[in-house]
Amino acid sequence: MQIGFVNCLKEIKKLLQKVNTMDFKGYDKKIQEIIELVEKQYTLFDEEIFHNLGLLLGIAEELEDDALAGYVYYQLADAYYSFHFDVEGMQKYLSLGIKVQQEAQDFTLLAKSYNLLGITEFLRGNFGLAFDYYMSALDYCKSLTTKDSGLLGIINSNIARLYFMLNDYDHGRFYAEEALYEISGNIVDSSYVSNMISIYTFLGNIYLSRNRDVHAAQACMESLMEIARNSGYERELLSSVDILTFSIRLAHYGNKITERDMLIRRFSDKELLSALRTNMMEDVCDLADFFLEIDKVEESRKVLELLEGKLSEINLPEIEKRFIESKIRYFEKCGDLEKRNETSYHFYSLMKQQEMEKISAFLFALGIRQDLEDLKEQNAFMEEENVRLTKKAEYDELTGLPNRYHLSDFSDAAFERAYNARTPFALEMVDVDYFKQYNDFYGHQKGDECLKLVAGEIKKLCQKYPGIYAARYGGDEFVLIYENMQDEEVLRYAKELGDGVKALNLQHSEKEGGVVTISQGIRNSIPSKKNRVWDYTFSADTALYQVKSKERGGIKLIHKAKLEGERMYV
Repeated sequence: MQIGFVNCLKEIKKLLQKVNTMDFKGYDKKIQEIIELVEKQYTLFDEEIFHNLGLLLGIAEELEDDALAGYVYYQLADAYYSFHFDVEGMQKYLSLGIKVQQEAQDFTLLAKSYNLLGITEFLRGNFGLAFDYYMSALDYCKSLTTKDSGLLGIINSNIARLYFMLNDYDHGRFYAEEALYEISGNIVDSSYVSNMISIYTFLGNIYLSRNRDVHAAQACMESLMEIARNSGYERELLSSVDILTFSIRLAHYGNKITERDMLIRRFSDKELLSALRTNMMEDVCDLADFFLEIDKVEESRKVLELLEGKLSEINLPEIEKRFIESKIRYFEKCGDLEKRNETSYHFYSLMKQQEMEKISAFLFALGIRQDLEDLKEQNAFMEEENVRLTKKAEYDELTGLPNRYHLSDFSDAAFERAYNARTPFALEMVDVDYFKQYNDFYGHQKGDECLKLVAGEIKKLCQKYPGIYAARYGGDEFVLIYENMQDEEVLRYAKELGDGVKALNLQHSEKEGGVVTISQGIRNSIPSKKNRVWDYTFSADTALYQVKSKERGGIKLIHKAKLEGERMYV
């Protein structure tokens, strides 16, 4: 049984699913089933799609899932546009979607959203705004980790159509050829057939409009016919509105008048024009004008009548304006000046209406940009806050030195480096002498100032010698790590630190000598397989205990926890 044309288009659309859909494998079965139903309803133009997208949006909000919400908002925008030509509804959901898509870093959906905004503004006659949206879509494509040739091809083809509308055929051809290159290299793309045919048709029309290059246009026709033959829907595809309009022009400029007139008769088929899509209406208006040029006035009238019926289904002033231009030409050709003047006034009214819509569209674009700027500022603030919190989590608030948590990560890494390179690893424990007595006598505020000043001397040492790392261990204890240094070098730096603290001349009435000093215990050796950082901490602490039990303000360096081979500097 032969498939009817409209039903065939639906069958083709089922096979040519939209490209680059989100990966839903990680979602539960219920969500996957709703999404599968939504995709099917989009293909069949089933109004129930809005109910199921509402369910999905509720789930996304409940899960606080920006990625899923971004997908739903885009599908709602696309559905409002494709089903009802509802620009206001489309803009509402695109605006909501772009925010969460930006948050989720979903560059594919962002590119698609800006491409859809570009299409809308193109159809409304806001060409500058449309171009800006298309360029934004291309920029988002550049951010994709994996190149999406199909999406790039679609955006480039839309830019080509915009240039073609502005009679800039050279740039139009450039972007059309870019689109052809991208799409032709992506045969596995589910939209490959429809996209390739669309680009070849468009390129062929450019060749005819630019310089009547029938040879190049014929090559485009042969290429698209081959693709159509291999698709399994050759007859239906080659009978579509856009290919028929191209075929009529090609036959005319190729001086195949009999073939041209036969194609014109086929074009008057009402069933064929009932399948006309919004983005084809301008091409059909061009064809109505073309009919007038070749004195096919009656055929032009029939096409305009059918277009007028189709026009009542949409609310796009730019499309209506283009249609009225064709009507003005028709009435002028027929010599009906009264109707021409009446239609011209209608054209003027639409121009005024369109000016108001352009302001509205511009304000909408500014709103999106402001939302994204606000989001950028919010993200920058959150990033700064995260840095501050991370720093707070890893650094001691009083002294500004790394804390014990940061010390743990650093010491493990330094120990591993020393073990692998077979180089010395030294860990020093530092303790402020008689700090409890200092704190009790002078008070906690003075005690904190004392620790900050000692920490300042430790920081100076670390800044002066990059191979030294220091952290606050807790209370009045500090840890220093020396990487790849021999005993003499470690002792020299340790003495420099002790002298620096003593030179602060912090008065300590509870201590013999009268000023604050530090005691230092160090273990330095090449790590063996059985060693851990803890062994070095224990050894250094043991050495520190020995200093404090004999003479505070001194340094002891050992190689093992048993104090064998110890070297002491007092």
